[in-house]
Amino acid sequence: VLMTPPHYAFVKISEGCDNHCSYCVIPRLRGRFRSRSIRSGAREMEMLSADGRLKEVNLIGQDTTLFGMDRYGRAAFPELLNRLCRLENSVRWIRILYTHPAHYSDELISVIAGQPKICKYLDLPIQHINDRLLRSMNRRTTKKKIVGLISKLRARITGVCLRTSIIVGFPGETDSDFRELLSFVRETKFEKLGAFVYSKEDGTRAASYACQIPEEAKAERLDELMRLQQEISADANSSMIGRTVDVLVDEEEGEKGLFIGRTQSDAPEVDGAVYVRGRGIAVGDMCRVRLTDAMEYDLTGEVA
Repeated sequence: VLMTPPHYAFVKISEGCDNHCSYCVIPRLRGRFRSRSIRSGAREMEMLSADGRLKEVNLIGQDTTLFGMDRYGRAAFPELLNRLCRLENSVRWIRILYTHPAHYSDELISVIAGQPKICKYLDLPIQHINDRLLRSMNRRTTKKKIVGLISKLRARITGVCLRTSIIVGFPGETDSDFRELLSFVRETKFEKLGAFVYSKEDGTRAASYACQIPEEAKAERLDELMRLQQEISADANSSMIGRTVDVLVDEEEGEKGLFIGRTQSDAPEVDGAVYVRGRGIAVGDMCRVRLTDAMEYDLTGEVA
């Protein structure tokens, strides 16, 4: 039973997590990392697309990039993606969510770059960029590796859109650490960025860490980071004006002839929207839209 509109769906490819980030309670709630089979994932996608209305599949799991390691003894995510892309159905976009920066491979990057159905949109939560805090979070990566991965993704995947998530106010985060994070975000210019203040979760290692940050300081840091990202997002959206892009129509506004949709660079229920004017289109359609204006997070356009 779909709990989304019929034109897009979420398909869970794994459950649980073995990463044990120090701030996260998911391994205690959901257990060890467990992948479903490649055949099972393909069968679900076939079932969901049987009536021809499904246009977008969003692959989810606590760590999609680790898919298959437990079941096959190897990272089988590239194999799953190739299998899904070969299916003959109505699906136009396959979106990858919740990837871990420590688990990318050259093979995975090549599949994302080479398969037309795979959205050139990657959800890459880095959480922070300071090496000391990354160790304290148990993120199993470093600033150097994150910078190198981002450089490789942008070099090898044409037009890639990077979304990241960041935690501010993690225990022990100094003002200098936060300035380092701001500088990194300013230089990297993530197309999409979500930020959260650190929250103590009972039963996690980070909850017992010394040097907890005052709530007021957390809120100030969050506000400063998001004001910076708002500028970056506005610049990125302004650069889209005049382009013609594919838009998946999600809903009709109250005003006749006005629809709300998304580009390949916008995940459902997470990112921005495109306000589309036009006739002869309906919810669930994939249409060509010429972008005419931009706001901080949203775009407007007309059916081409």
